Amino acid sequence: MEPIQWSRWMSVGNDALDEDHRVLIAIVNKLYDEAGRRDPALIEAILDELIAYTRHHFAEEEAEMQRLNYPTFAAHKALHDKLTGQVESYLREFRTNRGGISGEEVFLFCSDWLGKHILREDTRFGEYADNEAELVVAE
Repeated sequence: MEPIQWSRWMSVGNDALDEDHRVLIAIVNKLYDEAGRRDPALIEAILDELIAYTRHHFAEEEAEMQRLNYPTFAAHKALHDKLTGQVESYLREFRTNRGGISGEEVFLFCSDWLGKHILREDTRFGEYADNEAELVVAE
């Protein structure tokens, strides 16, 4: 298990969205730290922070996708909704049964999902956005 490391391969070519991704990575990486994985109050605070920032980021990203008429917007939004629901489920389960879910489990799920999502889905959108910008410039 390793913390998520930002790399240039994760860039979508949009400074605001890239910064949001860095912040999301930093929040998830708080669960990598021993204290973040073991302290119930800290796990709950990190989950709350993750949900709030994820909602903010997804709203920004989805607005940009709609602005550019991204052809797979609905599928991408469905992925966002699924992740948000999963993290909210982790928080509900954690609040109901503090011993039933570990910070490590949440870290592994989020780091895997976030890394794959940025590298596969968000970079695909970044390429689309770059192509749209090139079309506008060429006109």
